[in-house]
Amino acid sequence: MITGIVNVLFDHGGRADIARIAINLQSDVDELLPVIDVAEALGLVKVENGDIALTELGREFVRARPDQKRLILRNALRNVDPFATIFKLVEEREEFTAEELFEELSEISGLSEEYRDPEEIHRMLLEWLLYTELVEYNGEEKTFKVKKTS
Repeated sequence: MITGIVNVLFDHGGRADIARIAINLQSDVDELLPVIDVAEALGLVKVENGDIALTELGREFVRARPDQKRLILRNALRNVDPFATIFKLVEEREEFTAEELFEELSEISGLSEEYRDPEEIHRMLLEWLLYTELVEYNGEEKTFKVKKTS
């Protein structure tokens, strides 16, 4: 959904009304708002007065090759919780479970309810961290391991 939003924005010259984006994506505005919030937290878009605009990073993301997109997202995730907490865990140990992450996140006040469910955290980790190639996943042990970069 994030990729779809930034691509549609790019096609509209980099700025559009949120309602227009919803129409183009054949989605409801209420369904898009959480996705837009994430895109904004990642630094890909900026929302002002009902309009959404691409940032320079967002433009770079649209123009990037798939492997570059993963790198852009990986770097952007370092500043957004719950991923900032994940990076903290990664620095402390090379392997961790979703439950260990859940324990760390439960100590952070102000996180939305979706980060209060261990299963939801596990699903989110699989989607984002594997896509950005930050970690490897061991399905048998249900552990995440930091990918070694060469």
